[in-house]
Amino acid sequence: IEYKKAVEMAPQRPGTHYKLGSTYWSLSMWDAATQQFEAELANDPNNCTAQWKIGNILLEQHLDPQLAVTDIDKALAICPTLMPARGDRGRALMRLDRNEEAVKDLQAAETADPSDPSIHFLLAQAYRALGRAQDAKAEMQVFTKLEESARAATAQRAQQVLQNKENPPQE
Repeated sequence: IEYKKAVEMAPQRPGTHYKLGSTYWSLSMWDAATQQFEAELANDPNNCTAQWKIGNILLEQHLDPQLAVTDIDKALAICPTLMPARGDRGRALMRLDRNEEAVKDLQAAETADPSDPSIHFLLAQAYRALGRAQDAKAEMQVFTKLEESARAATAQRAQQVLQNKENPPQE
């Protein structure tokens, strides 16, 4: 609600539409997010994160992967080190059966954040599509290990929450 007020008060101010769009994006409200990101780009054509998120939305909605690549390429032209965009570019290229190109982007994303299990999963798929069975197997092993660690951490946090509810602090 605060971001909506900010947009109403200063619709031409760079950043206001981006923040509202990011809120919609985090809630998977794709159409509203896209509208806000496009408005942000009208105010600030160099907002590479808004540009990337438009491409990401196309992928999340399983829409035109070529259009997603175009949007993501625009973002990367402005911010070449925007690694989430590299991961999404790889995902879009895989949907276009351009796996060799996808591997390059996915490897860059993996180097930037080796703890992201989704990148390892995508790399495994791309390697498999290229007939690189050993590489695919290695990436799936990393993916599995990271996923298991994440599940264990989530279970531990849940256990702590339950313990805190059962044993409230004494006043």
